[in-house]
Amino acid sequence: MEKYDWSRLTHLQVGRFAEYFVKMEFTLYGFDVYQAEVDDKGIDFVIRKGHERYFDIQVKSIRGLCWQENDNGC
Repeated sequence: MEKYDWSRLTHLQVGRFAEYFVKMEFTLYGFDVYQAEVDDKGIDFVIRKGHERYFDIQVKSIRGLCWQENDNGC
């Protein structure tokens, strides 16, 4: 049995899940994460490491690709 049933989620829900997952990963790697107030340039959030470098982040998600071999050959 699979841990998650992704087919029940809408594209918007999958996208939000991916965005939150990436934010948590950056936080675990020691980055400061800042949420964009307005999404007029396609920037989902901004990360910072140290005091001088900022990075604009845009997350894209897809479903249906297999990244791990399993029983059905996917």
